[in-house]
This record gives sequence, C-alpha cells and structure tokens, in this order.
Amino acid sequence: MKRQIKCTDKRGIVISIVKQANELGNTQNEKVFDYPFVIGNGGAGLYYLCREINDELERFVCTGKQPEEDKGTNKEYHVFTHEQERMMIGRWAGMGMTVTYHRQQVELVDRITIAYMKVENTKTGLSISIIPWFVAPGRPYPIFVYIYAIGHYQRAEKKSLGETAAAVRKLFGISGFHKSTVSRSLGAMAGFIDVSGPGQPLAAELTDKRVEMKKPDENAIDAISEILAFYPSFEVLEKEIGGKAKRLPKPMKRADRAAHTLGGIPDGQFEIIIRSEPGGRPRPDRRRRPPRHRKKRSKPVQRPLKFVGHPQREDKRKAIIAICRNLALDAAVKYHRFLI
Repeated sequence: MKRQIKCTDKRGIVISIVKQANELGNTQNEKVFDYPFVIGNGGAGLYYLCREINDELERFVCTGKQPEEDKGTNKEYHVFTHEQERMMIGRWAGMGMTVTYHRQQVELVDRITIAYMKVENTKTGLSISIIPWFVAPGRPYPIFVYIYAIGHYQRAEKKSLGETAAAVRKLFGISGFHKSTVSRSLGAMAGFIDVSGPGQPLAAELTDKRVEMKKPDENAIDAISEILAFYPSFEVLEKEIGGKAKRLPKPMKRADRAAHTLGGIPDGQFEIIIRSEPGGRPRPDRRRRPPRHRKKRSKPVQRPLKFVGHPQREDKRKAIIAICRNLALDAAVKYHRFLI
C-alpha cells in the first residue's frame, strides 16, 4: 500500500486518497476504536483525550490550586513535558503535518491556561487536538465538576438545583458555580445520551492500557498519524466512526438512562450535605384561652447548609476525580463522544 500520492489533477488526488483509506479496511478502524478519540462538533476535527499528563497539570487537577510561586502569573500549563512535545512535533513535521498550540482556560479554586497541540493535515483540513482527559472544549470547568453536579442532583432525595450547586462549590472550591450551570449540565448529559444511546454503565475502573498515553504511547501516535494521512476529510471520518460507535438505547426514560450511564459512581460519593434529624412533633396546646392578636408571620429564613468535614470532603473529591477520569475515557473509547 503506497503512502505517497503523486498526481497533478486535484480531483485525481481526492479519488486516490479515498481509495487508500478504503484499502486500510478493518486495520485502521480498529486503531481508531482502540483509543479515546472524540468527534468534534460542527466539523471541529477530532480530539484525543490523554490519561497521563504533565506533573504540574496533574497537581492542579488534584488540588485545584496553582503553586504559590505561580499565583498571579500568566503561566501556561502544557499537556506534556517539553521533551515529549519536541519528539511528537518532530515526528509529525517529518510527515508534512503542521502543529500549532491552542489554549483554553480552566477554573477550579484558581484559574489556569492550558496549552495543547493541534496536529493538522493542511491538504485535507483534517485535524486532531490532543487535550487532557478532563478538558471539555468551550467549558470553563473540568469535566469531573459537571459529572459530579449531574450525579448529585440525580441521587438527591430532595431535588434542588441550588443545593447541588452549593455542594459543588464546597467540594471543588469554585465560587462562581451556580444552579443555572447545573441545569445546563443536565441538558448536556441528555445530549450525550440521545446521540450515543449507551446500553451499559460507563466503566468507573479501567484496566485497558490502550487508553493511556504515558510515554506518550507510540501506538497512539501511530494512530493519530495514520488517521491524518489517509482520511480525505472530517466528514468521511465522522460518518464512519459515528455509524459504528452509536449503540441502540435501552427502552427507558432519559433520566433513568442518565442515572444508568453514571451507575458506576457509588452513592456515598455524593453524600456531603448533613441533614438534621427530624424532631418529634410538639403536642397541641388544648387549654382554653382568649384569642390573641397575632403578628403577621415573616418569611422563613433559609438555614445555611451543613457539610461533612474537610477530611471526608477531600477523600470524596479525590475519589470522584479518579472515577470521572475513567468515565470520560470510557465514553471516548466506546462512543467517541465527550461525556457532556
């Protein structure tokens, strides 16, 4: 199978590339489905979700904070080390691909900017962005924040957007997280359900090494390279991947399907609000008394929520981040979609 195409006629080039893509057969398809590639909306190309990231970025995910020496600066956090990036850029440059850096801000306790690579075949316009597993393009918070909000609201006995937003703020230290964001997150999750139709819960634990990119994984780099080299357009790739990745949903309500999809998260991870025990009802006063003038009742004052202690919250926060990492990667491998 020839990897270089030499043809002076533009139309002939397109026909030749399509032929080569078809000749790849199941070999190329298997590589695509083995790794967490995500289809971008609106012709945005593909995204590759990295499980293993730069140590500095990993510390931010774990703590939500920048180191003291970086606070107040405009320091950018890269997905990989500089050595890893140089190796990858050299590999793709040798293939005639272009590599550019793109940036997105992400907020927890602190707000940082993440710089990630976008690899593009300029002849076809097909591109692949290599982003950390927790980044949701165009959204200000990590994906585990949204998943926690969705799960908390679904599992709560008392459905309250306000309480769920308060739980998220307390757990992750995000002062600007509001109930309107919870509502939009529920809608985004519904969109994932409608498009993907997951037939089984997403995996809360992953043992498949193919979803990792620690070195970064040479096989994953090969898959990225071959996709860019042989697919003629994003539309062709989207049609091929989308048709095979979609599952038929089980016959259940959308809300039940959403809860089923996130069923791998234990209920205890969402229990951070302390509910006061209901007291006994007071006995009615049956004594005869003359009627008294009663003042107009004032509106009830809402009592502040009580939360479990800091050590418990820390344990739950670390556990939910680890679980959501696996959920996001499993959604990418199985359905090639962002979880929200």
